[in-house]
Amino acid sequence: MNPIFRWLDERVDLLDIKEKLLDRKMPGNLTWAHTLGSATLAVFGVQVVTGVVLAMYYAPSPDHAYESIRYLQQHVVSGALLRGIHHWAASAMVVLVLAHMIRVFSMGAYKYPREINWILGVVLLFLVLGFSFTGYLLPWDQKAYWATQVGTNIAGTTPVIGAFLVKLLRGGSQLGAATLSRFYALHVLLMPLLLVVVVFLHLAIVVRQGIAARTGALEGGAPPRTSDPEYPAYYKQAYARSKGAGTRFYPDLTTKDIVVATTVILVLVLLARFVGAGLEPPADPTDTSYVPRPEWYFLPFFELLKLVPGSLESLVAVGIPAALVLVLFALP
Repeated sequence: MNPIFRWLDERVDLLDIKEKLLDRKMPGNLTWAHTLGSATLAVFGVQVVTGVVLAMYYAPSPDHAYESIRYLQQHVVSGALLRGIHHWAASAMVVLVLAHMIRVFSMGAYKYPREINWILGVVLLFLVLGFSFTGYLLPWDQKAYWATQVGTNIAGTTPVIGAFLVKLLRGGSQLGAATLSRFYALHVLLMPLLLVVVVFLHLAIVVRQGIAARTGALEGGAPPRTSDPEYPAYYKQAYARSKGAGTRFYPDLTTKDIVVATTVILVLVLLARFVGAGLEPPADPTDTSYVPRPEWYFLPFFELLKLVPGSLESLVAVGIPAALVLVLFALP
């Protein structure tokens, strides 16, 4: 392999890439919680692989969507397992992204100079939720149909542009073939592209800036606020000190990343094998007695809307998400 390696190294500088990506010194005392970002990336890889396989058998039309899912589960080798992994990995993505953001917030890693990466992380959170929402309809069973009906109705409560949003999401006034086609295109084309771009930018900034040091390493003798003109110079010195007694990215930190990512994937496989992904009866638009129950990550918001009077529904449906977005973006 040496001649091949030398040939590639002369052209793309493999040794320099290895040095910048793997042979980096990280701040000391990094915890297992610092592996949450890598675990999220690993689960996204699982979603891509399983999603590609599922797309090979899926028919995005109301007449065939449900039957294609049932065929996949009953007749394709390991089809039920793959769908189960994809189903549980969707929840794992939400859990891991939220846990990662909580870790970043609790350690103050959203502050200077990582404000941009925090904003990219917020964008990633809402892209993951968008993945979940658009993928929810694809099985075209009762749960998928009626939960999406409720979700698009909530979008319709938006002042001024509510009717436009509903028509944009559904492709018309009612859920149907146009809705399924749009959700499928968003789920497998637009959102993966956006997520890959944002993840690339997120990782590029992490490589450029390094992993944030523990909070205590940046507090001794620090200016009172990160907006202080003297803080940038202080930060550079304090961060350099934290790396002086730090650890190597490879193999020290990458070993932890691999252990956590492998454990998460193993849990997903076990859940898919022994719990699986449910499939209710086919969607029936005439069954008005069905009580929709969205997935757990949308359920608190869904339940909250049931508690408020109709006159406040628009305020809660639009105001709470808008306030959450503003707070998260404005936090740095």
